[in-house]
Amino acid sequence: MKTAPLVLIALLLASTGAHATSMSLSGDYVRWVEHHDVDDARLAITTENGKVTLLITQCVVALQLSDHMIRKVKHKLRDKVENQDDALGRAIVSAVAGSVREMIDSSFEIRIQDLRDVTYEDGRLRFIGRNGKAIFEESEFDDDDVMSSFSETDARAFVREFHRLKTGS
Repeated sequence: MKTAPLVLIALLLASTGAHATSMSLSGDYVRWVEHHDVDDARLAITTENGKVTLLITQCVVALQLSDHMIRKVKHKLRDKVENQDDALGRAIVSAVAGSVREMIDSSFEIRIQDLRDVTYEDGRLRFIGRNGKAIFEESEFDDDDVMSSFSETDARAFVREFHRLKTGS
C-alpha cells in the first residue's frame, strides 16, 4: 500500500482545520506526481461535494484534490500564517504551510496501460490493475468514499472514455 503521501497530507490538512484524509492504493502502478491541469484532460469529473477530481488524459488516470479544494486550503493556510502573533509561531506555521502547499499540488496517477478495466457498479467506480488487483479501492476524503462520490452520469462518462482509450476508438 502506498499511503505515506496522503497520510502526510492528512496530518498537514488537520493543521488547517480540514478533516482527515486517507487513501490506500494497491499495486505497484500508482505514482505520486505533480498536480494535473484539468484543462489538459480528455475528461475530468469532480465529486459531488467538489473536493476531489478524477481525470483521464491520453496516457494516465489521475486522482487529486479539486482546484476549488486547493484554493480553499491555500486560503486557510495563508490566514493561519498571517494570524500568528510571534516570530517563532509564524516560522513554524509557515514551514508547515509550505509543506502542505507542496503536497496538495500533487496527484496519484496510474498509466492507462497499467489498468485492465474501469467499471461503474453499485454506485461506485472500480479500477482494476493489469495484475487483477483493485486500485483506488479504499479512497476517502473527509470521511466520504471517493469512488462513490461522483454522480452516476459523470462516472459512466468516465468509464466510456476509459474504454474508448483502451480500444483505440
